[in-house]
Amino acid sequence: MLEDKDFELLDETPVAGEIVEDKEITNDDFTLTEVDSSVHEQKFQTRPTTFLKDSLKRFSKNKSSVVAAYILGGLLLLSFLVPIFDKSDLSDKNPNSANETYLAPKLFKAGTGFWDGTVKYTDIAVDVSAKPDAKTEEEKQEYWWPSSKSFPQRSAISKKKFTEEKYTNSLSNGDFAKEGFIQFGYLRTDPMNEIVSFATKTIPALSLDDNLYLSVFDTYDVEKIRVIEGKENLGYPDNYEIDDSAFYFTYTEKDADDNEVEKEVKLVDYAKVHNIGSAVASLKQDKVDIGKIIKEQTGKDLFENATFSVRMETKHHAKNVCTLIRAIAFESESTDKTIKKMFEDMSFSDATKALTKKVEDEYEYWSSTGQRLVYLAKAHFCSFVYDTYDAKFGIKEFNNFSILKLLDYEDYGWVSFRDAEGYKTLEYVDGGDNPGFFLKEDTFTCKILNKEKCPLVRELVVSDFYGNDGQGNLQVKASVYQYKYNGYDKAPIYLMGTDKNGKDMLKYVFEGLRTSLILGVVAFLVCFTFGLIWGSVSGYFGGTVDLVMERIVDIIAGIPWFVMMTLIILHFGQGFLTFAIALCAVNWIGPAARTRTQFYRFRGREYVLASRTLGASDARLIYKHILPNGLGTIITGSILMIPSVIFLEANIAYLGLGLRGLSSLGVILSDNQSELFTNPYLLIFPAVVIALVMISFNLFGNGLRDAFNPSLKGEE
Repeated sequence: MLEDKDFELLDETPVAGEIVEDKEITNDDFTLTEVDSSVHEQKFQTRPTTFLKDSLKRFSKNKSSVVAAYILGGLLLLSFLVPIFDKSDLSDKNPNSANETYLAPKLFKAGTGFWDGTVKYTDIAVDVSAKPDAKTEEEKQEYWWPSSKSFPQRSAISKKKFTEEKYTNSLSNGDFAKEGFIQFGYLRTDPMNEIVSFATKTIPALSLDDNLYLSVFDTYDVEKIRVIEGKENLGYPDNYEIDDSAFYFTYTEKDADDNEVEKEVKLVDYAKVHNIGSAVASLKQDKVDIGKIIKEQTGKDLFENATFSVRMETKHHAKNVCTLIRAIAFESESTDKTIKKMFEDMSFSDATKALTKKVEDEYEYWSSTGQRLVYLAKAHFCSFVYDTYDAKFGIKEFNNFSILKLLDYEDYGWVSFRDAEGYKTLEYVDGGDNPGFFLKEDTFTCKILNKEKCPLVRELVVSDFYGNDGQGNLQVKASVYQYKYNGYDKAPIYLMGTDKNGKDMLKYVFEGLRTSLILGVVAFLVCFTFGLIWGSVSGYFGGTVDLVMERIVDIIAGIPWFVMMTLIILHFGQGFLTFAIALCAVNWIGPAARTRTQFYRFRGREYVLASRTLGASDARLIYKHILPNGLGTIITGSILMIPSVIFLEANIAYLGLGLRGLSSLGVILSDNQSELFTNPYLLIFPAVVIALVMISFNLFGNGLRDAFNPSLKGEE
């Protein structure tokens, strides 16, 4: 800017106080004096930037969104890297899958008490019948063990702690309980049959030539139960009412048309029976001559397909009803050993044993058409820690190890069955009367050559061989390292454990995450793109165009999504592409509605009207001026579609309509939903991954909303 000192007045300066005539001042009266010939340019304080760079800068200022982006990036990276580098076989053809089921998550060494591959069990019934000649309690407890079916490896059990004998109403894990009552009946939520039966196996042929008695029919007695528990106010089983029971004999005979008709004889009336034939004076009743009753009622003494049963017949359908039976016993004077044995098997004095008792043909004599439980049985219980890895990969004693397996080891060079001179001490004889393998007992030698590979714990001796399997293959008692037997160089470790099929949960979960993320991203891209176009056109043009397009949306939205999804899956199958199409069929409506709302919000703004006045086309107005202003809100709402798709797939999987042939988080959760209380880690790990995905996408979407909001451009 020019200042006063830069100018010089041409005329003389008037004297103070002197009257000067008005004179017009013109530009000619002034001359410009150049003070400095150099030209100065001031540097801009800010640099020009793009919308994308500015958005990225604002996004980086949101710390929670950045952390969420890192978590999502890490999960995405793991979902592709873990299935590649984890060599665990998830296929159904994995030969070791059956031997590696339910391995607990393991990161630390066993004994640390946390994430160490062990499981703590509380109050597991134990077998106290072993070592009956033990003198001290400590010696007895040394041989007390839980069911070998559930806990086959005793060396894997540690930190045992026993309880005194106490009562239980459970027979899980093949409990070693005794006495008690058999509780049978039905819940009111069950089908409302008026009759429930606790029946024996059908007897093919029954002769009543000799007397047959029902000597014991011991049902519930409230006074007995109170004495057992020592509580005068003890009630009956929780949420149940006790009902009367009767004893029936059922048989079949042919009618006049030669059709088989089922008939029955009531042997004991419906009543609260206590101890028929009991020695207790106050409850004593004579034994029932059921043979005589059957003959009198039927006029027959030979029967086919006959059944004895305890029956309840109740009208209390609004309540849970049961009856309690302590013992049932028969007496037969028959000389037929088969008949006597049959009634001996049907008799029981220990209700608990009757529930688990089986006969030679593997058929339970006493079964129930209703719910069958145990009540007030007695058992000893134990709490302990079970090392699942020691049970699966530790030393195992084989009592019937095949010699063929040992010869395979010899072929690999792991073991040798040759004497010092190199002659075989274990040979196969082909032909003759008794072909097969035999060993030279006087010179037999077993030597482990490769301790790193050979599963044998120790070298075998002659006394380890004890016979053959009927096909000429010698059987041997051998101790083996199970992990070597399964083909591993060292015992594997599974960070997230294994499931019921022996699948490595670490690889299974991240492979499922990869499938779920791909499905979510594909559905998001398709729905977002189509919804953006649909909503832009509808919101920009408005009027009749908007009215028609919105009615189409209403029609599609009015169809229940689960119905549409189910129909598409049932018609086209449960493949990945079908599932993606089903998800995209409706989910584009959300982005379309959000886009339409933003267009109604911004299309009347001054800068849009100004652009239209200057001749901007509709496409330019839509995608250059209106859409960028609403993009933040649109993206924020739409980005959450990805975790929503994962949840939707999980919900569909629970209905049995999940992906087939592919692992996904929904399929994993669906397959393991019954494991919540027994093996919760099978649900915890995939659930944590889903939670991380949901929370991270939520925070990530909030960051994108602020980053893509043009009104915040230049803001910190």
